[in-house]
Amino acid sequence: MHRFLIPLIALFAASPTFAQTPEPAPMIELHARCIDDAQCRFLGEDVRVELELRNSGRNNVSLPVAFLRKRGPAVRLVDRHSGKEKQLRRNPVDGLMLKDLETLAPGQSVRFTWPITPKEITDFALRPIDLDAVFGLNITPERKGADATIIRAKLHIVDGRVGEGAR
Repeated sequence: MHRFLIPLIALFAASPTFAQTPEPAPMIELHARCIDDAQCRFLGEDVRVELELRNSGRNNVSLPVAFLRKRGPAVRLVDRHSGKEKQLRRNPVDGLMLKDLETLAPGQSVRFTWPITPKEITDFALRPIDLDAVFGLNITPERKGADATIIRAKLHIVDGRVGEGAR
């Protein structure tokens, strides 16, 4: 039996191996803008952000848009004075929503709003407010870690009350 097994092993060892190439990442971009103030000035109220997922590729892309809207982005605030960072909480969501896919054609986008509350800002940032808000979305939420496809966008939020004696 060993006489048959050894040549078989040698045959497999000498055979070329073919690596499966990963699929190219979809060309989905994330854009963020402040809704109420183009300069993203913090005036002591919610900073309402519009997030846009845009298909900038040449092919249709299917995404769990309802899941992404409900869960929201990962938001990391970075105080530009101190360099301190704070990760904001995300919404819990039903994993069954991952099966509900929406197709974005090339050039098509979907938008949703996301608030950053005054408490999230004032409990964290030094005065005057000068921080970056970094938004991240895992557009492949069924994958984790290095296998995930995460897209990011950043906004710069400044204190809009500086001239009014901000504390």
